[in-house]
Amino acid sequence: MRPAEGAELPLWAAALLCFAAAAVLGAYVSSRAPVRIDVETAAVRGEATSLAVFFTLLGRWYAVGAVAAVAALVAAGIRSTPSGVLLLLGWQTLAQGVTSLAKLGFHRARPAGRLVFHEPDLSYPSGHAVTAATFYGALLLFALRAPGLPRSAALLLGGVLAICVAGIPWSRLALGAHYFTDVAGGLLFGCGWLCAGLALLQRFGPAA
Repeated sequence: MRPAEGAELPLWAAALLCFAAAAVLGAYVSSRAPVRIDVETAAVRGEATSLAVFFTLLGRWYAVGAVAAVAALVAAGIRSTPSGVLLLLGWQTLAQGVTSLAKLGFHRARPAGRLVFHEPDLSYPSGHAVTAATFYGALLLFALRAPGLPRSAALLLGGVLAICVAGIPWSRLALGAHYFTDVAGGLLFGCGWLCAGLALLQRFGPAA
């Protein structure tokens, strides 16, 4: 059943709050040298590099596409509609486009001493962190609420997705690809984008 009129307003409020926090943080850190928390968290660089590479690859577009395809198959298998997964994939793609524009606006250089990957783009906000919140976070919510998925399977799948939500941002610090505040800004933006997407789905999604 579609939620009552106005039920999506708290989601819009949360989205605007997250967007505002990401913008304020970006304006603050992009105009000065790395702040204290950025310097202190740089100590995790080089930890569990192989695991960090795995999680970073999960945030790349080809891994996101593969995960979306599997999620669509699972949705079809439990007699649910895969259209939600396709909408999520489109929403995720749009999020990355906006993130790329935000990087140009804040124009923060990446940290020195990056490991394994050497992305040529700018640093704030972290696109991988955006993906962790927007894409994997949404799949986590879908898994926990899927009506045709057994409870044990939903909890197991939800646990795996929760690890991805945490592991992908951590991997960017472990590989030295971003400052901590880049990752925090990406998570804030990604959570805002997720809330906005859920609000739109509540407003315009099909009634059940």
